[in-house]
Amino acid sequence: MLFKPQASTSDKPKQFNSHELERQTVEYTDSSKRFYQVARDFSKQYAHIYSARLITFRNILTPIVKKKWSNNHKILKLCELRDKGTTCVIIGTLFKFQELKPSILKELSDQLEIIPQPTRTHFVHDSDSLVLEDELQRIKLAGDCIDVHQVVTGVVCALLGSEDEDGIFTVKDVCWAGCGIQKPLPSISGDRYIVLISGLNTSQKADHMFSMHLLVEWLSGLAGTNQYQEEVSKIARVIVAGGVFASHSNEHAVNEADFFASVELMDSFAAAVSAVAPLDLMPSSQDPSGIMLPQKPFHYCLFPKAIEYKSFNRVSNPYECDIGGFLCLGTSGEPIKDIMRYSKIDNSLDVMKKTLKWRNIAPTCPDTIPCTPCIDTDPFIMYNCPAIYFSGNCTEFATEIYEGDGGQRTRLVCIPDFCDTQTVALINLSNFECYSMKFSLN
Repeated sequence: MLFKPQASTSDKPKQFNSHELERQTVEYTDSSKRFYQVARDFSKQYAHIYSARLITFRNILTPIVKKKWSNNHKILKLCELRDKGTTCVIIGTLFKFQELKPSILKELSDQLEIIPQPTRTHFVHDSDSLVLEDELQRIKLAGDCIDVHQVVTGVVCALLGSEDEDGIFTVKDVCWAGCGIQKPLPSISGDRYIVLISGLNTSQKADHMFSMHLLVEWLSGLAGTNQYQEEVSKIARVIVAGGVFASHSNEHAVNEADFFASVELMDSFAAAVSAVAPLDLMPSSQDPSGIMLPQKPFHYCLFPKAIEYKSFNRVSNPYECDIGGFLCLGTSGEPIKDIMRYSKIDNSLDVMKKTLKWRNIAPTCPDTIPCTPCIDTDPFIMYNCPAIYFSGNCTEFATEIYEGDGGQRTRLVCIPDFCDTQTVALINLSNFECYSMKFSLN
């Protein structure tokens, strides 16, 4: 059974027939240019993205370091370290040596005649250690001020400390980039909602198909009480954060017939939603859009019905946009899950806070997440602090307000896998509140 969208290509607000409720709208701008325009030259090395990241963060961190530690200590490059025991500041990229980290050499164990390792999903070991590297060299780190299990490879920071006679840098204090500049949050009169969905997993034939129908009926104002119908008329935008055809929890391979059926189902779903509200559709690592971040939008041929609607938008992963003056940034969940695999940070919200503090959406790109070999820039740097920051394909719904040192306020949202939980997240732009809603027979 497929969804039946209203036949319309208009971008005008829709009205619900039962109560003549006019759909509320807000201004919208797609701010994902840096993700769309990434150069995809696979003849280049990945050293370029690390170099671009370090140059950018060196400019960001220098004034922050001077403010935090005054001008009492020189900011040196690693090649400039001369005087042993003299306190100074060094800026560089953290790299973790991890015994359990996957390696292609270990995967070729048969040829190398070594014992194959068991399959792992978490790669932390007590023997893990840290080094800091810049364009020319690296130095081993020691000290209790920086916890090896609370950081990951790829994070750029400034360290206060000194080098000892053994060539080890003892860290006395750490300075992170912190949240970027955040423009003042606007004041909106009247409720305006953003609906966040993830993990529709249309290739999985399961009970959640009925929940998807309930969701479409609710978005269309055809389900629920008058109060619910009044509420859905104020939905300004719907964002699907990956897991469209297959989610991260889908353990079974999808055959060709099931895939084509899932494409038709998703096209009908997207058309039905786009008929009543603007829809932004993001891919994820399990979807047919290439595995490397940043992922390009889905090909238009997958959605012959939905593309008839001007309100249907195929967007990138990561995705950034401005909705009613609120900067909204998020991913389909890959960077958050990857950081949890290579650290002892076991809570998605805590990982999201860390990435805000590090000012990088995906610091483990390209080390442990496939990534396009960017040359002149690192697209994953957060140049501006978002008002709404979300991560898709999470195990459960969670939300919190994060407050930066400069007064920034960010609504963090973990969007649950709809296939498993039948749950979506709603954000009210008028009061910044966020809550979940479940579509289930139970």
